[in-house]
Amino acid sequence: MKEFILKEIKEKAQSLYNYQGDIEVNPIPFKGEWGFSTTVAFKIAGKQKKDFKKALKEVSEELASRLEFGEEIARIEPVNGYINIYINTSVYAQNLITSVMQKGYGKGAKKEDKIMVEYSQPNTHKAFHIGHLRNTCLGASLVNILKYAGYEVVAANLINDTGSHVARWLWCYTTYHKGEDPPEKKSGWLEEIYEEAAKRLRENPEHEKEVKTILLKLEQGDKEVRALWEKTKTWSLEEFYRIYEELKVEFDTYFYDSRLYEEGKEIVNQLLSVGIAEKSEGAVIVDLDKQVGTHDIYKTYVALRSDGTALYQTKDFALAKRKFEDYGIDRSIYVVGAEQKLHFKQVFKTLELAGFEQAKKCYHLSYELVMLKGEKMSSRHGNIIFYDDLYQDVYREALKEVEQREIVQKNKEETARIITLGALKFSMLKKDNNKTIIFDPKEAVNFEGQTGAYVQYAHARASRILEKETPSEEAEFSKLTTEEKNLLEVLATFPDAVEQAAENYKPNILANYVFDTAKAFNEFYHACPVLQAEVETKKARLALVLATKVILQKGLHLLGIEAPERM
Repeated sequence: MKEFILKEIKEKAQSLYNYQGDIEVNPIPFKGEWGFSTTVAFKIAGKQKKDFKKALKEVSEELASRLEFGEEIARIEPVNGYINIYINTSVYAQNLITSVMQKGYGKGAKKEDKIMVEYSQPNTHKAFHIGHLRNTCLGASLVNILKYAGYEVVAANLINDTGSHVARWLWCYTTYHKGEDPPEKKSGWLEEIYEEAAKRLRENPEHEKEVKTILLKLEQGDKEVRALWEKTKTWSLEEFYRIYEELKVEFDTYFYDSRLYEEGKEIVNQLLSVGIAEKSEGAVIVDLDKQVGTHDIYKTYVALRSDGTALYQTKDFALAKRKFEDYGIDRSIYVVGAEQKLHFKQVFKTLELAGFEQAKKCYHLSYELVMLKGEKMSSRHGNIIFYDDLYQDVYREALKEVEQREIVQKNKEETARIITLGALKFSMLKKDNNKTIIFDPKEAVNFEGQTGAYVQYAHARASRILEKETPSEEAEFSKLTTEEKNLLEVLATFPDAVEQAAENYKPNILANYVFDTAKAFNEFYHACPVLQAEVETKKARLALVLATKVILQKGLHLLGIEAPERM
């Protein structure tokens, strides 16, 4: 509708005043009537050589009188130089419902950019925890949203399968647990050995030499160490794949640290040869502040240890180049915790100095901590919140909610599973990624709060209504109530919510949108009887229920959340 109005204003502004400049058309704040307003008269009047106020009045009145729209527009009013165009509510409602029911409603036109979103990045030999959950939900939903907005997207995952954390684990296993096999659920057992390693090394730091020897042997390809590493790494990967299947998350490609460090070392040597890096006490360092002429913004960092082993920076040099060279992408988004902000500033700036121009197309999408009852996660100190434990806590709360409500009891376990995953994902997505999340399992499954369960239940409620009666293809929207208008207004903004979430890399925009839709629908549901309404009113309301169901389903799907038909 906005484009339709803008086209007519452009044509008339050009034919009447030869005006071809920018024209803005903005929605009038909704007060029970839909409309748009334009300031084009101000711009045209400003170019005329006469009294501005007089010219503004003349232009706004003449332009308003010459605009031609048809039945879609109820009236046009010039007010203080503005031209306000009000939409025929009945026609608009019908057109909106028709648009919503089309398969691609809200879908963006095909974009030129190809984007890679790298997310999840779990560490082998450690447990998948609540921080990985936020990362995974954020990345997976962003992939869905960007695709729907029209971008070609590559979903990527970097498995951190080498480094000091792996060496510590291997040291502890070979020293104290050699020959042990893991239980069926391996995550907790893997984490326990890592925690034990951290504790033993804190108590006896002299063992760090043994850990460094294992890391060096691993990178140099020692057969015995690599065989154990391959076997134990598989245990971790099996756990990751199980969790991804449970979360219904898929990746187009996987990267592995172990396949990047040699290439990363070559890049470090290139940095040395061109003077970007330098030797210091056997290690290779990069003093970025000296390189770019700033003070204490990028700082100095180690690019390669004195024993020749790689760090995260070493491997990220190789990864950044491989993404662009192997996949032909235009943008690279890294979904990684906020504590790595300096790390990525250093990596991107170093590559840029080395002539890798695509570094300017790399973006670190950071996110803050997830905390449970005031506890900060730290796998080094034994108070990590495992994903599996969290899932079980939420599932127990979800099952309680199901059992105490007049909802589906026949398969209550399946309903509880759907609610659990919805609760976990929605809780990770509803807040801005730069805000800390305080997670409460009981609150997360509350059917009355800003939760996944609230939105899922609204979808199920709409589905139940439509089970009882099928909407007619012909529905006339007249004498709309405030609740009906409010709901229509929310449905109309779905395309904007998708676009804003995609362009700003903010899935929380869409998460809050689906909540607002569910809220508007529930207000409509309680104020406007559907099946008991008079025939013509019922037709219109059934169409509105169906449109709402479609939008809730689309929105939840883009967030990676199931939209149940029954609850």
